[in-house]
Parts: sequence; structure tokens; C-alpha cells
Amino acid sequence: MNAWWPVVAWTLVILLLTAVRLPEWKGAAGTQADKIVHFGLYFGLGLTLGRAARLSRLRGILALSAPLAAGIGFAAVDELMQGWVPTRVPQMSDWLADVAGLLAAYALYLARWRHRWKTEARAG
Repeated sequence: MNAWWPVVAWTLVILLLTAVRLPEWKGAAGTQADKIVHFGLYFGLGLTLGRAARLSRLRGILALSAPLAAGIGFAAVDELMQGWVPTRVPQMSDWLADVAGLLAAYALYLARWRHRWKTEARAG
């Protein structure tokens, strides 16, 4: 269970930021900044999910797919929750930025994890 505490903490950060009424960003620069923030927050979540999957008792395809699916589902719920916050609007493009951040982090983490497996297999 200790492996999942960073996931819980990062999820709470995302939820708190979702609940905050943010100033409106104007124009294309604001839209790009918004997508970068979404990508970055979910990149962090993807790293914590990858770590938790590696350290947990989950094995095989379940270790790879279940945390990622949970992250994608959480991103959808988080985006829908923005509809209840003044000045926030749920957007498919934000959700796609969330998913892109998750996938990028997860891919990076899994590539590192795979490299460790190969190194340990050669040594052992």
C-alpha cells in the first residue's frame, strides 16, 4: 500500500487545483499554457502510477494496464468536475492533454523499468 501513497497525494493535488477558481487565460497563449499545465499534472500522475505499479503486487498485463486505465478514467472524471467550478469549462482537448501526459510518463517509466529487467536478467 505504501507504493500508492504518492498516487493518492498527486491525485489530491489535481483535485484541489480543479476546485480552485482560476483567472481566465485569454487568447492562444492562454490555451497553450492550459494544455501544458494539464500535460504536466498528468505526467506527474503517470510517473507515480508507473512507480506504484512496479512496486505493487500486481504482475503481468494487470500491472501495466490497470493503473493506466484508472488514470485515464480519473482524468475524465476530473475534467467533468470542472463543469461545477465557476470560470472552468470541461474540454475534450484538456482531457486529451491529460491522457497524453499520462501516456508519455508511463511510456518513459516503462522503458526504464524494461531496461532494469534486461540488466537484471543479464546479471542474474
